[in-house]
Amino acid sequence: MKPYVILCAAETIDGKIASKTGFSKFSCLQDLKRLHILRANVDAVLVGANTIINDNPLLTVRLIDGRNPIRIVIDELLRIPLNANVIIDRSAKTIVVTSNKALKEKISKIRSMDVEVLIMGESINLKNLMEKLYENGIRKILLEGGGILNWYMLYHKLVDELHITITPYILGGDNAISLVRGEGFSNLDDCIKAKLIDYKICSCGGEIVLIYKVMY
Repeated sequence: MKPYVILCAAETIDGKIASKTGFSKFSCLQDLKRLHILRANVDAVLVGANTIINDNPLLTVRLIDGRNPIRIVIDELLRIPLNANVIIDRSAKTIVVTSNKALKEKISKIRSMDVEVLIMGESINLKNLMEKLYENGIRKILLEGGGILNWYMLYHKLVDELHITITPYILGGDNAISLVRGEGFSNLDDCIKAKLIDYKICSCGGEIVLIYKVMY
């Protein structure tokens, strides 16, 4: 068994979730509120190390009244800084998932800061991680990952639903970050399919939210 996983992201018309310089604040206030509503209704928020390093998010519920989810960070080499918001902020629990490759001194330091560190062996097996999280009572996860984590979660058939906000911008750029990166598929026979189950035009007038069920 695994948690139900919702991948949530805001992207430009040309499918970028961050510019070539890493800028990623595309959403209007209404869309940010939708994100915070989603956060308040899941057990945990899942991100990768690059999201913490580049954006330093709090990953908490602030724009509405609601409870904070557990923050889970995938960081195989334990690269996130000790002063990251998810480490020093005490308003929500944080679990850092890493491997035996991480420095033991840094593991001990993070644990001393009241942050749980989960070591998954020589590498992080996402399927095993999802099963472990489910066994520990986590039933619903909001995936706010970057392109690499999104790819691996989709590739391993761990994402159930997509909430994609299309924002009215075109960034371009070979080095801009796409919603899904990684190795990719060769054709439509191999690729992951999704079924559109709902859509919402934002009250700001410039964004549309597309909701898909992922079909494996």
